[in-house]
Amino acid sequence: MIRFGGFIITYNRSDILMGTIEKIFLQSFPPEHLWIIDNSEDDLTFSALIRLNDPRIKYHGMGYNAGPAGAAVRGLELCGNDGFDWIYWGDDNDPPFAQDCFERLLAIRNMNPFCGVLGAVGQFFDRKKGVIKRIQSRLLEKKKAVEVDYVAGNMSMIISGEVARAGIAPDPELFFGFEELDFCLKVKRRGFSIIVDCGLFLEARRLYSRMDFERPVYQKKNNLVREYYSLRNLLFISDSLTLNSMKRKLYVKWSAKTLYGFRYGFHYGFKNFQMIWLAFWHYWKGIKGKTLDLS
Repeated sequence: MIRFGGFIITYNRSDILMGTIEKIFLQSFPPEHLWIIDNSEDDLTFSALIRLNDPRIKYHGMGYNAGPAGAAVRGLELCGNDGFDWIYWGDDNDPPFAQDCFERLLAIRNMNPFCGVLGAVGQFFDRKKGVIKRIQSRLLEKKKAVEVDYVAGNMSMIISGEVARAGIAPDPELFFGFEELDFCLKVKRRGFSIIVDCGLFLEARRLYSRMDFERPVYQKKNNLVREYYSLRNLLFISDSLTLNSMKRKLYVKWSAKTLYGFRYGFHYGFKNFQMIWLAFWHYWKGIKGKTLDLS
């Protein structure tokens, strides 16, 4: 019998967290223990967990907002030290979309002897251009599982305990944005494979009406601070991959975005321009961590 545990990252959302915990333990194969990695700067989450009084819950307060990246580093460390064979990495607002998600993912863990990560949805990553490449639905329909470059955020990533105990983790200084990508690329560089279940992948696409989705050239963003973190972190990831071609492509693509954003009006265009050039500047100065509020 495998030992399966996990962690959830949370920040100031105790009410949402309680619902997510409930859904995780209602899985057909629930985790043995679940660490709550709390980035909150108050005691509301801790108090809610005390009232929940569930012996399967373990708590670790970061003491400050370390972001998803910093919290994930600690979650992997704690779960690895607990001796789990497989470790769920989750967020407080996004439980698995299927009740048998964990069970189905763990059922394919032996399809590759070097499997280090499992997931419900994953993507390829073009290292030369620094872009995510979507997997075509017709490919998923032909296979039971497929090897990918990374598991998309909030898509039930389950990590081998061997990976955690090898010290593989995202860069905590990324704070927010592409921390899963950074982690998964490190996993692959260490010789592990990343496998997604094609059945779950297709179910997710049907659920979110994305079977025939085509990624637009540019899409107006609701939160441009996220754009700042995405670009800044992709540039730092390009350094970790030592890929100058990726960096050059990012410069060209995102410089074009500074102009294209003005098609949505001057206010949006100017804010977009500011965020992108701030990301460039912070990358050139080597500034990481939390620099802007996401709200």
